[in-house]
Amino acid sequence: MNRRERKKEKTKSSIIHCALELFRAKGFPETSMEEIAAKADISKGTLYNYFENKESILSAYVQAAIMDFGEEMEAQLQEHKGIAAQLRLLLDFRHDFFGKDPELTAIYLSFRMQTLFNIPTANPFNHPHRSGLEKVILNMIAEAQKNGEVRKDIPTLVLARNFQLITVNYFISCQFLQEPAELVQLREQLIEVLLSGAKA
Repeated sequence: MNRRERKKEKTKSSIIHCALELFRAKGFPETSMEEIAAKADISKGTLYNYFENKESILSAYVQAAIMDFGEEMEAQLQEHKGIAAQLRLLLDFRHDFFGKDPELTAIYLSFRMQTLFNIPTANPFNHPHRSGLEKVILNMIAEAQKNGEVRKDIPTLVLARNFQLITVNYFISCQFLQEPAELVQLREQLIEVLLSGAKA
């Protein structure tokens, strides 16, 4: 990375940091792009060169935060043998990560759903606003299919998308559950539905 690229990355990081401070202090709806530019000490035009709106800044924050956990997550997945144990680990991770800031998470997930099919390929796993866990999920399920733990007649991408929807379900449902035992029960039920289906 040359000097110019380093400067751009530093500016981008500063924008994200300043925006998150404002989002948490004032609230996401109440924060304007003008305020973010002022706090980051850049012009409004420069800000728009980096991000088209507040939601894209929030997406960049999620991507960067999850990337920081990438290597650790990969290592933990290697330690957890079996697709059920790995799915359990990922659900717990997403619950812990997104549960720290439910309001911003809800805005991020809403934005992701709105922009899901804006890309011509309509493939959320190649979407610029993806969280960063998609590749991990795809690889995990592909390995489970190879090992015979998961059906091979269903495309890996379809199964991975279903798991992504389950994680959203888990996050939303967790907002209405108080007892740890209820969270564990819900997690196990969602994993069971994904791996075995809902057939009686």
